[in-house]
Amino acid sequence: MTKPILIMIFAAVIGVSMVAAGVYVLAGLGWALLIGAVPFLALSAVLMRGLTGAK
Repeated sequence: MTKPILIMIFAAVIGVSMVAAGVYVLAGLGWALLIGAVPFLALSAVLMRGLTGAK
């Protein structure tokens, strides 16, 4: 696999894991995990859109 695809998958896995952990905890640290997941999910979405050649 190419490097951008690996980065996209890695960022998506981190983001989804942080969302899952944040929902599971959802007190104090949970909100921080949910907010921290946003940049990773946004990064993976931008890379996926760029790699698929969206018009």
